Amino acid sequence: MSGPLTAVVAGGGIGGLAAATALASDGIAVTVVERAARIDDVGSGLLLYQNGIAAADAISTSLGRRIRAVGYVVRQDDVRLVTDPSGRVIAREPIGAVAEREGLPQVPILRTALQDALMREARAAGAHIRLGTAVVGYRQAPGQVSVRLSSGDTIDADLLVGADGLHSVIRASMLGDGPPRYQGYTSVRGRAIGCELYPQAFVVNGRGTQLFVAPANADTLYWTAKVTAGAGVWPAMGPTAALAALVDRIAQWRPAVVAMVRDTDPADIAVTDIHDRNPVRRWVRGRVALLGDAAHPMVPALGQGANTALEDAVVLADCLRRYPDPDGALRAYEAERVERAARVVLHSRRQGALDQGAGRLRALLRDAGMRWRGRKDAATFDVVGWRPREAATRPGPG
Repeated sequence: MSGPLTAVVAGGGIGGLAAATALASDGIAVTVVERAARIDDVGSGLLLYQNGIAAADAISTSLGRRIRAVGYVVRQDDVRLVTDPSGRVIAREPIGAVAEREGLPQVPILRTALQDALMREARAAGAHIRLGTAVVGYRQAPGQVSVRLSSGDTIDADLLVGADGLHSVIRASMLGDGPPRYQGYTSVRGRAIGCELYPQAFVVNGRGTQLFVAPANADTLYWTAKVTAGAGVWPAMGPTAALAALVDRIAQWRPAVVAMVRDTDPADIAVTDIHDRNPVRRWVRGRVALLGDAAHPMVPALGQGANTALEDAVVLADCLRRYPDPDGALRAYEAERVERAARVVLHSRRQGALDQGAGRLRALLRDAGMRWRGRKDAATFDVVGWRPREAATRPGPG
């Protein structure tokens, strides 16, 4: 082909910006099209495991440095406690020791801090980012994709990357496989600044409710409550009422935990029903490829949504480097990612159902299993042990 490849990335979330950075760093002319007009500062956080940090470092060493600077780098002696609602310890997870063994840290981080780091890296790499615009469709011709935007414009490119999330327009056009599946619980998320519990990471196992808490930076804890409920019930409440309902639900828990949730600013609350999809074997059609939640949405039980999206971005860029034909590169990307992502999706689904402890017997079985394993989840080190094909990392633009 003459001239550099061109790519449109639909979606400016974590996966889309990671892909944009990786592709632009390799000289591909990238345009990111993002529906939102800006990245709102909402208090939800996420946990980058060793596989996600390895992927970020491979995208660029400067991205890895940014993430470590704005997140909380787990220390060697850090332990995550798993407790019952009264505070009695069920298990002690040696997360710092695991980080030392794996040679890479865990890094809890606020979602907006991660997106900001990725946005800076993508722009420094040369990606053009178009906010307040959505991809509404596309049409393929041999060797080209015409991407239709909500503005009425059309962009012609060599590649289209569908990183447009759970309700992906690109996936709907490619696969037509209907809506995602509600998994029976809602996520209520927030953050606590200057909390007396900082910086202890912990999980509280209630009946039908599980609370995950981790430090996200120098003075902030982020928390995520998963609540067994009917579809749409909690999101319909709105942030203020959902926060009040959660405080009422955990009112008999350890007072310090109740206070942490109660004192959260309602403006920082996000409420989302939890969905996933059954794994599929097709992520690519012609010059269009799915990535992140558009390809493999998963429940948050293993905390792998963002991590696997970063992995996708690394593998996509790697395949486009190694294969001179973009069609072959996209097929290789699909072949390398489908099986791994499917395993993580299904493992997350099983763990999520177990975590909720909906009912006395299920709660007892969940707690007994965690006590026996000495950890919250049954994730194998195969999940966090993923590493990029190439050991070398890019210096990065930033």
